[in-house]
Amino acid sequence: MRIVLQAFQPRRFFSSLLALTFVGAAGSGAALYFRPEGSIARWVGWSALGLDKRQWEAVHIGFVLVFLLTAVVHVWYNWRPLAAYLGIRSSAHRQSGGGRMVLPAEFAAAAVLLGLVAYAVLGSLPPFSSMLQIRSDIKDGRLAAVTPPPVADADRLTLAELCRQLATPEHEAIRNAHRRGITIRDSSLTIAAIAQQHRLSPEEVYEALRGIPAERAHP
Repeated sequence: MRIVLQAFQPRRFFSSLLALTFVGAAGSGAALYFRPEGSIARWVGWSALGLDKRQWEAVHIGFVLVFLLTAVVHVWYNWRPLAAYLGIRSSAHRQSGGGRMVLPAEFAAAAVLLGLVAYAVLGSLPPFSSMLQIRSDIKDGRLAAVTPPPVADADRLTLAELCRQLATPEHEAIRNAHRRGITIRDSSLTIAAIAQQHRLSPEEVYEALRGIPAERAHP
């Protein structure tokens, strides 16, 4: 099959770009909805399609920015048909002598619907209350972390600092980790660095340091 490119048309280009960036922004937004909060995401080594939290945020910001700029150009190119379709020219005009603005019924209905959505979201009404609760559970790590971190940003603590926090002798923690195949020769390394060396999550390293059996930690 031969692929023949048509002549480049700016309007078609911006319409295509708008559609593709919408899909990209929606997809990256969905990925960020299902990711835990920053410290929990680092703790469990969260990723989706090979991208971690920071990379998904960068992708989302990029897609949204291009989408907004493209939308402005798209509206500029297609203002007349859009205005006619929305009824702006034909009905949303100031009547002579009456001093009244006639709005299209569809525009008013859309505005009312968005107002109701905002009211329901801010008031935590169904079905948005369930969506917000699920997001809160994901954010707090209840659906991601099997073993929660002992302290905030535990992955950024060195092994020595973590052992002091837990009142656990370093040699005992190192011996527990060795039983799980994790070799630690420098207690000044952070838990995140140890995890990266062994291609594990900080959560798994912590479980090993505490002597939690693998089958109990991640069944």
